[in-house]
Amino acid sequence: MRLLWCIYIEERETRLCNLRIPNRPLAIIFAFFQLFVASSSLFQHIFSIYMHRHVFLCRSNITFDAPFEDQILAHDVIIFDFGLMRRVLGTQECVANYLDGGYMRFAWTIEHSSALSLSILALFCIPKPLWLYWPGLLMQSSYSLGLSVLTMAIAPKMLEAMGGRVDVELAIQMGVYIFGFTFNWIFTFILWHYYWHLERLYLPLSSTTTTTPRSVHLSNSHTKHTAVLV
Repeated sequence: MRLLWCIYIEERETRLCNLRIPNRPLAIIFAFFQLFVASSSLFQHIFSIYMHRHVFLCRSNITFDAPFEDQILAHDVIIFDFGLMRRVLGTQECVANYLDGGYMRFAWTIEHSSALSLSILALFCIPKPLWLYWPGLLMQSSYSLGLSVLTMAIAPKMLEAMGGRVDVELAIQMGVYIFGFTFNWIFTFILWHYYWHLERLYLPLSSTTTTTPRSVHLSNSHTKHTAVLV
């Protein structure tokens, strides 16, 4: 699978400008980074519940001299929003608060963190059974698709903002968001290709193992039948 002109993702390895990197260590590094993002987002909920008795008391319209309690809840880490949505959409809270108050985000961070932890465990020391990768593949694919839907929804406003006055703050906010979007899609592709590599590696062995008892049984039956005829 080719991305742009410099990235080529295969089942065993990824080539970056003719530099070959095995997919397994790449997937581990990417999974750890995304686990940090998901865990940080989960910590925001725990902090908000403990300090404010609210599932996600996110206020994006804060000043730089705001107290630490407000700063830590001012950004929607799971979607790499560090002020971009407030800048291009004019929102006063995080996007999750406008949906259901942050409850779905809370559940998602728990599920995503758990799935990534299981994937890291499988990547490190438990390559079989392959179904250990399924939760991570499902959550990561859904997450990347969700980021794509969000990006398409805010694309007109982002282009409008880029057509106006672009300062350093807006450039950093857009850069962080684009990095998170691109990073997660590349991670998803690498994880899927490595999973397909494991399928090719282990499924023929399991099919051979399952057909062996049947062939032995047929051989024994043929021997008994021959003995009776004699």
